[in-house]
Amino acid sequence: MENQIDAFKCKLLHDMTDFIKNTDCADYSEKQVGDCARLLEIFITAMSENNTNPALALDHVKALVLSLNVLNAQCQHSLIETGQREDICELIDLVLSVAGFDFSGDVTEEWREW
Repeated sequence: MENQIDAFKCKLLHDMTDFIKNTDCADYSEKQVGDCARLLEIFITAMSENNTNPALALDHVKALVLSLNVLNAQCQHSLIETGQREDICELIDLVLSVAGFDFSGDVTEEWREW
């Protein structure tokens, strides 16, 4: 399952980087994509170390979402568009599932601004 997480993360980040390369009007750079990658990796690592505490799992989700809110705002809210939002939410759900958690609904909605 970890390979599936890595593959999904790589596809998401590739799509973000690919957009930069194919347009002259991107409001974000490869640096911000790298920042997004680091935030996702911090979350994935934290969740791999936490497989028993649902409250702590939600704290990790909240920290990721709030950090992504700040990063996206720094990019004029263009780093995370509809497709990326759906992919990030799906990645979060996958990471939670692999860690043994089954939350119903969108666990990011309470904090998400993207």
